[in-house]
Amino acid sequence: MNLLTELGILLTATGAGVLGSLVGLGGGVFVVPILSVFFGIPLKTAIAASGVSVVVNSAAGASVYLRDGMPNIRLALLMLVPTTVGSIIGGLLAVHSSPNALRIVYSVSLFGMIIVMARRGARPSPPPAERDPLGLTASYYDRAIDGGTEVCYTPRRLAPGMSISAGAGMISGMLGIGGGAVQVPAMNAIMQVPVKAATATSTFMVGPTVVASALIYYLNDLIDPAVAIPAVLGMMLGAQSGARLARRTRGALLVRILMIILFYLASTVFLQALGINVPGAR
Repeated sequence: MNLLTELGILLTATGAGVLGSLVGLGGGVFVVPILSVFFGIPLKTAIAASGVSVVVNSAAGASVYLRDGMPNIRLALLMLVPTTVGSIIGGLLAVHSSPNALRIVYSVSLFGMIIVMARRGARPSPPPAERDPLGLTASYYDRAIDGGTEVCYTPRRLAPGMSISAGAGMISGMLGIGGGAVQVPAMNAIMQVPVKAATATSTFMVGPTVVASALIYYLNDLIDPAVAIPAVLGMMLGAQSGARLARRTRGALLVRILMIILFYLASTVFLQALGINVPGAR
């Protein structure tokens, strides 16, 4: 691999780090298809590099969100258990699945999330519940609403939310994308968590979730340092910028950005799985 390619990976990962923190996806949802489709890197190698870099992206982005008090830590810890179990299962499936099977799973998962988001959009959160036995009610300061206001909410429908979180972990482990593509819209549309809090909480959860599957990639010799190192550096550079931008961006705009990017990437990977040439693809 030449220096120009490594520089391209670095720049791609930087942009992915910005977008990943901006919409709570961990960046891997952008890195995997771009490295595979446009750089010609084997899909499993791209997934492994993404899995490692997503951990860094999560740590960098989460640090900014934590300073602003945006992640719901109690909710994150509750959802980490099923998500991590799913991630381990997904990592094992990734090792033993064919590249085209992974591409189809990837694209279908993203198309499903686009449909959910198109139907529901960025949902305003209802008032906090009077009963909250698990103490999950939280609040954060939103600078983009009326010059700045305190948003208070209580997560609802915990059982379906945790079930979806386990599925998100499995997709995360299989595809190295962090699971945010599933968790953010699920937390917003099903659990009625404001999209900014969902984004921050997802970013906080991504790192611990992907560590388990990243270990599986390592044990199966799927991590290529020539790909992983520039990807990690790029994610590190872009992650905090994305988190800072998210503080000043309206939730509805974040949803639109997410839908457009996911549709393009899902379509590209699906066409590649069918053997259809994509302009610029390798």
